[in-house]
Amino acid sequence: MLFQALCLIGTAFAAVHNVEVGKSGLTFDPSTLNPAVGDTVVFKLYPQHNVVSGPFASPCQPGNNGTFFSGPFSETNNGTKKFVVNVTTTDAVYYYCAVGAHCPSGMVGGWNIPTSGNNIESYRAAAASVTHASTPSALAGGQLLDDSQLASITANASSSGASGSSTPTSTGSPTSSGSPSQTSNAAMPTGVPGAMALGLGVAALIL
Repeated sequence: MLFQALCLIGTAFAAVHNVEVGKSGLTFDPSTLNPAVGDTVVFKLYPQHNVVSGPFASPCQPGNNGTFFSGPFSETNNGTKKFVVNVTTTDAVYYYCAVGAHCPSGMVGGWNIPTSGNNIESYRAAAASVTHASTPSALAGGQLLDDSQLASITANASSSGASGSSTPTSTGSPTSSGSPSQTSNAAMPTGVPGAMALGLGVAALIL
């Protein structure tokens, strides 16, 4: 019981990283992040954008496993719902907007991306040669949450602005430098933010 409580306390200090999707044209702002395991990434979607993760080797294409997809903008209640993803590994994650020619036009981003080799500039350059971006069939790897649902996350986590880097205080740290694979966590459903899991865990302990 004590061990469970200590684990939940650690989760409370996870950071929230905000990303603006399409607010200023074909951009993710910031374009790269450095989250730690347990942190939460919140994508604020603007008309008519979306976000899809995929491997470096296949730009503008979703991955076979662990891919996240926000779904179409039409499912966000005109942008009032944000797409929320829980960071469960320190692996590099690349993502793109699958609308029209947005990805080939450079609308890509990522977290825990190396500063050389497979960096974000190389991913963007490779995307430029793609003629058509692919879109998964349904929302995956995260949740669409409105502001009231997000309140439980931000109330228990430090938040970073869309234009800057975060300062997470959790013990996990990325293994790569620069700015970010998302896989499911056996301890919680895929896409459930760490801070939200904290609230559920505390309730379970109280009961």
